[in-house]
Amino acid sequence: MKSGRLYSLIFRSALLILGVIPGRISAQTDSSLVRTIDSTVVAAHRRTSPLSARAETRVDMKGLGKLPTILGAADPLRFIRLLPSVQTGSEIDAGIHIQGCDHGHNLISIDGTPVYGSSHLLGIFSVFNPAHFGIMNYATTASSRGRLGGYVDMVPDRSIPDRSISGDFSLGLVAAQGNLKLRTGENSALSISARKSFLNQLYKSYLMVEEDTFLYGFGDVDLGWAWQATEKDRIYADVFYSTDAAEYASLENNLGVHLGWSNAAAALHWQHRGSDILLKQSIFASGYNARADISYNFEGGFIPYHTRNTGYKALMQWRDFDFVANLCYYDVLIPSPVHQSGSMTSATSEEAQQAMEGRISTAWSKYLTLNWKVKAELTGGWYLSPEKQSFWQLDPQVAISYNMFRSGLVELRAGSATQNIFLTGVSSMGFPIEFNFLAGKYGAPQRSLWASLAYNLDFRQEAWAFSAELYWRRLYNQMEYTGTLLDYLRADSSLAGMLTGADGWNYGINLILHKQAGKLTGWLSTSLGRSLRRGEDGSIWPSNFERPFEMNAVATWTERKWDAGGTFTVASGTPFTAPESFYLLDSKLICVYGPRNGKRLAPYIRLDLNFNWYFRKDKDFTHGINFSIYNALANDNELSYYFDYREDGSFAYVPFCFSLKLMPGIGWFCKF
Repeated sequence: MKSGRLYSLIFRSALLILGVIPGRISAQTDSSLVRTIDSTVVAAHRRTSPLSARAETRVDMKGLGKLPTILGAADPLRFIRLLPSVQTGSEIDAGIHIQGCDHGHNLISIDGTPVYGSSHLLGIFSVFNPAHFGIMNYATTASSRGRLGGYVDMVPDRSIPDRSISGDFSLGLVAAQGNLKLRTGENSALSISARKSFLNQLYKSYLMVEEDTFLYGFGDVDLGWAWQATEKDRIYADVFYSTDAAEYASLENNLGVHLGWSNAAAALHWQHRGSDILLKQSIFASGYNARADISYNFEGGFIPYHTRNTGYKALMQWRDFDFVANLCYYDVLIPSPVHQSGSMTSATSEEAQQAMEGRISTAWSKYLTLNWKVKAELTGGWYLSPEKQSFWQLDPQVAISYNMFRSGLVELRAGSATQNIFLTGVSSMGFPIEFNFLAGKYGAPQRSLWASLAYNLDFRQEAWAFSAELYWRRLYNQMEYTGTLLDYLRADSSLAGMLTGADGWNYGINLILHKQAGKLTGWLSTSLGRSLRRGEDGSIWPSNFERPFEMNAVATWTERKWDAGGTFTVASGTPFTAPESFYLLDSKLICVYGPRNGKRLAPYIRLDLNFNWYFRKDKDFTHGINFSIYNALANDNELSYYFDYREDGSFAYVPFCFSLKLMPGIGWFCKF
């Protein structure tokens, strides 16, 4: 069976600027704001970009629709990949790689509640319905959150509407999505969001090639409730669920594959805001469940696994201090193949893992002078492994900044991080063939040391911003999966036998020039960096997702009746392991591979375009039509290499590119 055909079928289914000391807005004139900072008055243009550049990057979900969509649908995680600190993803990479880190090094969450498996198939769509969320927070470090990389936190829109009912709906070529907000009282509101694909209903015949069939569908639901209990107290409740199902059948190869996976999360939050104190407490539960059923030549089996997390989190902000406490319980089932042949059934002995994790973090920040500011943070952790072994962990970090006001701001940051959960597998395509396991007998907790030096400047009355950042990370106790997809089905497979230890380095520089105000907004960013791993034998190779060079240009233009946007990406090709020679032995092809990740795919180039026309656009009702083109240059971006076995008996190792060179999209949207 040609892997290129399967990939084609699958595809067809589917900080920056820290600014100055915050002041208060005292007046507003035309297109600019007058901001009072102590006794100094400066004019600042109204920011119209969806990207709010601070130490923690904030993205306004309302502006996401102005950027290019895929088949009529916008997606927040695809937006994140346009930032200079995140590696550009391809059409078969659903991972988020922040400053050279693996996808599993990041925390993806809904207001602090972890979400495992954050993307639908191939990462074309994330599990986050943008209509449900108001803000997306992003940062390149997550030491106090128990991760080596960064974090992406989706915050639901918890505003209480003025009217009894409001909504936001859109319909594209592959899915429909919407949000309905109901005012349930004077001080409370209920938000209901849903999304459902209809690939199988509209494109079933298109997804058939000869006698091979691929079916795929996804859906997700979000519920949110917000209650302003008192002037100082608010209570929030969030529920999230997503599901995916994929099925592949090849009569020619007697092969059948059924994959099903789902995400679920729920949380209850209480927030109290006093005159000089903020308190927040949360209880949460999150889970990822998957099962793969595979049959081949009258044999087969199934593979169940899951990752579940339950916990409590408390936050207190008082004057110059922040205090955070977190306690959580993990329940992880490592993929455990059950092999079936006729009436015989055999299973592996991989056991479920249970572990406990607790963290207490204290942070202190202070302006020492008008120019100098320091922030120090210390995180203490305790981890009880599945084997009941205790690990005590301590991670300090410090940030020192010097504010030169009109000349910019310089910040030096450094620290360490510890992570007790691993993510590994044979790909990052969004299939349920990536899985978690817990630190313990398979490997010690992951560790990292990191440092960064950043320069940030607002100029032209804050209409423009520039940022440059040097970063360095040292990674320890990494585990690399050496098995293949077929190893999942072996009854005698063992995770311990398919893992090998490694460490690594990430380093580089990120540059961004950002236009924040006016009809034309956007940014031009460039990244230069390396992401290297070293095995136990001393060999060094680039990580699977490394792109030494990346450039992203993002632009949006806004008018009264229409807006348009575009993104242009140029990036180095990702590395792969290429064969050096082939030979036949007993009519079987034997391949001798060269150095690990010793070759690279061709450079990745893509232009996406977007246009929105508004039939009506006012406070009470907005609706219009969206046109988009994905890969408008129709560039043949290489995604992988595979063995091509030809009808004459010959074979070749050739690059794989998607058969759809560009994807036009059209959609309808309305908001009331």
